[in-house]
Amino acid sequence: MDLKTIKKRESGKRGRPAKDEKLLTYYSVDAEIKLNEAHIDQKMEKAGLFVLGSNDLSLLPQEMLAKYKEQDRVEKGFRFLKSDTFSVSKVYLKNKGRIQALMMVMVLYLMIYSIAEWKLREQIKEDNESVSDQKGKPTKRPTMRWIFFKFQGITELFTQEEGEIVAEVLNMEEFHWKVLGLLGEEYENIYL
Repeated sequence: MDLKTIKKRESGKRGRPAKDEKLLTYYSVDAEIKLNEAHIDQKMEKAGLFVLGSNDLSLLPQEMLAKYKEQDRVEKGFRFLKSDTFSVSKVYLKNKGRIQALMMVMVLYLMIYSIAEWKLREQIKEDNESVSDQKGKPTKRPTMRWIFFKFQGITELFTQEEGEIVAEVLNMEEFHWKVLGLLGEEYENIYL
């Protein structure tokens, strides 16, 4: 490292400075930065360690780490259940058994929700299709939250014709039929 001191006149005039004239002092550093690789490696080794434990002894360390990192999916699911968009009235339960039952129903709902989202995304990938997202742009990874939102306006109308009750599904659009087609024939048959 080389440190240079440069003195310059405040007035900026040429020539020899007057005795009473103030001089400004500037410092210039000419240096080259080198990384201490050994020190960095030592710090990274300490910072990168954490302990994962499991009672499943068949898992390799890499598999265990991958499963650990996938936990955020579960957390996102429970965040969805707690959000206002889930449209559930507030429920106050005191009985431990009822609380457990409600949690079981919510976890089952979340499981079905996740399976439906996975199935739809896999079929979209397999068929090389896409559906429109909230902005109207094609996406290959729609959320079931968006799909459920789009299906909200669909209603069933029952009319009686010549003594026979006839059911008709209203407000079905191309988007709905496309999603149902991707999910499978059994889903389409529900809306026919």
